[in-house]
Parts: sequence; C-alpha cells; structure tokens
Amino acid sequence: MKPILLLIFGLVISFAAFAQRDTIPDSTGYRVIEKSKQLYPKFYREFQNIKANDQLLKKIRFVKQQAMGPAFASPKGIITINIDYILTPRPNFDDNRLIVVLYHEVGHLHYYVTTKQADWNPENSEKAAFEYSLFKTKELAEKGDCLPLQSGLTFMKLRSEGTNLKDPHVRALKRMVTEPLYAGYLQYSALKCK
Repeated sequence: MKPILLLIFGLVISFAAFAQRDTIPDSTGYRVIEKSKQLYPKFYREFQNIKANDQLLKKIRFVKQQAMGPAFASPKGIITINIDYILTPRPNFDDNRLIVVLYHEVGHLHYYVTTKQADWNPENSEKAAFEYSLFKTKELAEKGDCLPLQSGLTFMKLRSEGTNLKDPHVRALKRMVTEPLYAGYLQYSALKCK
C-alpha cells in the first residue's frame, strides 16, 4: 500500500512541476497581488503577513491557468498561486476563502518540515494543511474576524461529502470532520461568531 501512496504523492509533485511551465514573471504576479487589495483586502493583508513572517516560505511562484486549482505548495518551500482566481473572481472563492486556501498551502510547508520524508503521504499532508488553515483562521476570529474560519468550516464540510476517493483532499476531510479537533472549531464558531 505504501508504494501506491508514494506514487500518488509523486504524481501530485509532478503536477506541480507541470504547472511550472505556465509560470508568469514574478513582477506580473506581484502586480496582480498588489491590485488584489481592492477586491481582496484581507487576502492581501494575510499574503503580506505570510511573506514577511513565515520562515518556511522560500519562494512564491505565480501561474495563470484556468484548469488548475487556486494554489499548491512544494516541499522546497515554494507556494504557487494561480492568479486566475484573483483576476477572474469566482463565487465560491471570496476574500475569506482565499485566506483559507493561502493558509492551507502554508500548512503543507509545515507538514513537510515536521514529518520525515519517508512518512509523507498525500492524505496526511492534506489533513495537516486543512488543520493548519483552521488554526490560523481561528486566530483571525479571536481578533474579531470570524468569516475566514466560518468559510473554511463550511467548504471543508461540503468537500468532505464528495465521492472522489482518489482525491486525497476528500479522504483527508472525510476523516477530519469526524474528529474532536474539527468539532472544537465548530463549537468555537457557534459560540463566538454570531
């Protein structure tokens, strides 16, 4: 079973390498991020905060590709952001959800440095990334902005109901939403975020 998981993890990394072919210049990507503060001010603020303060982040790479998700991380400390999600707003990817996505990718970086490489697997990496994004959005809620946490809880629950068990995100969320940690975030949200 472990060789299959390594193969799947390798495919995910290969997808990241494939997406690098669509990399756009940093100057263009950072201009898009700078302009994003009009439509996505909270995302912009958290992006700047992560860029300045998270030492695991070695590089930010930008791509523009319609058929790809909003972002992904590599074990080398690189987060790739698909600026198509910023340039072409989507109903389910508002300012709050983009923060969740951003912290999810940072969560992958933390997983890569806290887990021995021999133990890496896609499902556990996704679970750790989802948990990290909830942790960080709860910090925002404690400062008065509950919307990113509520967005994360909502979309994680929805995605956990998916049927594509080949997707490590879905498998990770199916486990996570049944665990006390997730229930604790729901309880916090119900009590503090009215």
